[in-house]
Amino acid sequence: MSEEHDGARTWEATRKEAVAGGRMDQQRIVANKERARARVRAHRLASIRADRGLNQTTLAARLEVSQPRVSRIERGDLESTQLATLRAYIEALGGELEVTAKFGDDRIIIVD
Repeated sequence: MSEEHDGARTWEATRKEAVAGGRMDQQRIVANKERARARVRAHRLASIRADRGLNQTTLAARLEVSQPRVSRIERGDLESTQLATLRAYIEALGGELEVTAKFGDDRIIIVD
């Protein structure tokens, strides 16, 4: 497969060059993918909230947390979020929280 199309470089070629030049390493790539996945999941939560006709302020009041806390959840900042807060957020939208641990092909539900 050619690395250029109509003068434009493919992502694969650009990435290969960045890795070879030390501007990008595998750890950073993995970390960036994880952050992107967290943002996508969080955006889905925000969409569900909006579909339920709730704004962040109203939901925050129901959860007895600050609006910025709801905003952080919806931006994917879940590392510092307490499990109880996340459970309350999900339940306020009509969902159920399930936490699963993965060990290779094995999955264990930790919280349901």
